[in-house]
Amino acid sequence: MNFRQIEAFRTVIACGTTTRAAEILRISQPAVSRLLADLERATRLKLFDRGKGRIRPTAEGLAFYDEVQRAFIGLERLSFAAENIRSFAAGSLRVASLPVLGHAFLPRVVAAFCRDFPGISVLLHIRSSEAVKDLVTAGQFDLGFAADEIGLAGVEAEVFAAPEAVCLVPSDHPLAARKALAPEDLADARFVSLASEDAARGRIDRLFEQAGVRRRIVVETQYSVTICNLVRNGVGVSLVNPLALEGLDRAGLTVVPFKPPVHFRTLLITPPSGTLSQVAGAFLAEAKRQLALN
Repeated sequence: MNFRQIEAFRTVIACGTTTRAAEILRISQPAVSRLLADLERATRLKLFDRGKGRIRPTAEGLAFYDEVQRAFIGLERLSFAAENIRSFAAGSLRVASLPVLGHAFLPRVVAAFCRDFPGISVLLHIRSSEAVKDLVTAGQFDLGFAADEIGLAGVEAEVFAAPEAVCLVPSDHPLAARKALAPEDLADARFVSLASEDAARGRIDRLFEQAGVRRRIVVETQYSVTICNLVRNGVGVSLVNPLALEGLDRAGLTVVPFKPPVHFRTLLITPPSGTLSQVAGAFLAEAKRQLALN
């Protein structure tokens, strides 16, 4: 039994004659008859009654036709699903991210992506960088955004963003009036720092060590949003990732450029195969476009 036989059988049932079926299938009428005979031998069923130039399905033939129809409906659904995937008309995308991108920047990316591909559902999962790596490596998520302190063994990773740190100070602080700040300007200021395990914290520490400046670290915390709110409440000043300021209420805060530059590096984590789906590729392209707008 093969597809061509099934196709001939289905067409004859639909048309009622082998002659019309032959026209639709673009083969000869004897060829249609041979395909039907071959199908009957393969199934060991009498599918048609033949006589006086007419062909009529038997009860067995009609029962078999019902099964054929169900199979063809399944094939049509597969074809429709394939077309949806090609056109991004349906499907899903799973993105995991560290908080600094996940709270404001990626929601902007998701909004633009959903406008272009309204049939795609997006799961945006906010986790620690290590958890992001594990989720993508395990194949549970399509894309991940993580800080660069994670181990890279067993993952595909590249730098997605590396913005320069800015100095965040309370608006009523004396340093808020400055056009730019350097390490020595923060020597006597109360300083709110990232936690010690953060790679950016290490780069900031080395910058101050090289400048011979000791900071008065009064609070350490792991999230940039928490740092911003500590600064807003007058606890101290800090160096932060400018992406953490997106979508943030800046009332009571002043952002001052800081030199020499120190970078916050965010990595793009992709599945171990390194191959992105079309949907994931489109999302990443939008993320890079939005990053360029900052």
